[in-house]
Amino acid sequence: MITFRKATADDVRPALDLAFKVFLQFEAETLEPEAKTRFKADIVENETAIQNWLQGKNSMFIASDAEKIIGVVGEKWGNGHINIVFVDSGYHRRGIATELMNRMVCDLKLRGFDRLTLFSSSYALPFYVQYGFVPTGVEVRSDGFTFTPMEYIPNEIWDVLDSKGVKTGRLHERGKPMPAGDYHLVVHVWKHNGRGEWLIDERAPRGTDTWGHKWETTGGSAVAGDDSLSAALRESKEELGIDLDPRKGELFRRIVYDSFLVDVWVFEHDCAIEEIRFQKGETCRAAWASADMIRGMMANGEFLGERFYWYFDEMEARRRAAT
Repeated sequence: MITFRKATADDVRPALDLAFKVFLQFEAETLEPEAKTRFKADIVENETAIQNWLQGKNSMFIASDAEKIIGVVGEKWGNGHINIVFVDSGYHRRGIATELMNRMVCDLKLRGFDRLTLFSSSYALPFYVQYGFVPTGVEVRSDGFTFTPMEYIPNEIWDVLDSKGVKTGRLHERGKPMPAGDYHLVVHVWKHNGRGEWLIDERAPRGTDTWGHKWETTGGSAVAGDDSLSAALRESKEELGIDLDPRKGELFRRIVYDSFLVDVWVFEHDCAIEEIRFQKGETCRAAWASADMIRGMMANGEFLGERFYWYFDEMEARRRAAT
């Protein structure tokens, strides 16, 4: 069984030996003779880099089959630069390099790096392009190597949950396919005032997004480290600039979809529309609306409808019963 994990101190030197072996098999013969010596000096025998990996200052992830290390990804300089991605030849084309890269991207993004870089050999270039890296310059020849500088802009990172909403300890980058059986958390955040009105907002146009200018309630994905309530509070602050009182909110229901769980929150909150601060690219208008107005907007297509908010009538009935 193939497993993936962050490298321990005992893994570092065997992982580098694997990297050197795969380098010799697939890349060294196409390069100048000095590349082999330079790779060994810069990667396998670079004590400064090795100590940084041993001490956990820089990140390294490995794939293993039982006790055998079969893949490695590492970053060297502590600045979001990935310098090794190698998989044992007997395990190619099984998604191992992709999963290793997934783990590294999540790790570096959470460490604060919003731009990841690497130098790609000609052999590895198709893999990096397929993953989402883009060239930032022309092919370069240096110290016996021929490489293309590339970069990757990671999306937000989610905690992976099981079907009961329990964090698995794994991470997932938004936009990447999510395996069956894995879930991420989404929140819908409804706000009502003491006059029986709901605070709704209009989506800002977003490129090819067909939902631009549709009305909705606050919503979004929980990011890594969020719990459900903190995600609801954060999304409301980001999208509308409002601070909800957690003591005046309740979890109305949880909905399970194919790859995500939706927590529907209801808060009592009142504010003037003039106090709202819209998030650029996310929201552009807001209004207080009665339940009847919202139903009418859903019916005529102005409001994201039953596909998203099929529970609206039940939620409104509970609000009315509580007043």
